[in-house]
Amino acid sequence: MFNFSRFPTLSTQRLLLREITPADAKSIFALRSDFQVTRFNNAHPYTVLQQAYDLIVAFREDFKDKKTIRWGITIKDDNAVVGVIGYNYWNKADSRASVGYDLAKAYWGNGYITEAMRMVVAFGFHQMMLNRIEAECGDFNPASMRVLEKLNFDVEGRQRERFFQAGQPHDLILYGLLRSKYLARDNAINRSPAQLPDNWSIT
Repeated sequence: MFNFSRFPTLSTQRLLLREITPADAKSIFALRSDFQVTRFNNAHPYTVLQQAYDLIVAFREDFKDKKTIRWGITIKDDNAVVGVIGYNYWNKADSRASVGYDLAKAYWGNGYITEAMRMVVAFGFHQMMLNRIEAECGDFNPASMRVLEKLNFDVEGRQRERFFQAGQPHDLILYGLLRSKYLARDNAINRSPAQLPDNWSIT
């Protein structure tokens, strides 16, 4: 099982998922100050740069305390963080974790989140030895629903009018992916359950 001895950098065909540092504060602020991004997290846009610094410190403390892990999404050959992806909590006793992500609007529609999620999910099952990965999204976020469905997450429930966005009530859609289903798909395409996906690399 992953032991938090060092921060893992994940490489995909187009992306590098790396540790977020204080040097990324301006990029994180640009991401989290955009209502078009934060509305999908049911969060208020940032208004001051210090909020970005505080978030980065929280991410780093969570990793140091071996609670969870979040990566900065960067495009290869460009070190700027354009998104955040990772596990919002990790319940080790039950071998389950909740995954979440966001991406700067300028990069929407390029398949980056699907590509990053594929690696993060694989990391969860192969390195964290999860039995279950959970995710959730608002009913007004069909793009996120498509990402989860591409990765074989199942809809497990709907919390009706769970939260308000811009004064309107919205449902929260609950998703889950079990280790057994993930590994069965690996076997179906002649991939050993112990084998990491194509283009996987940890540095």
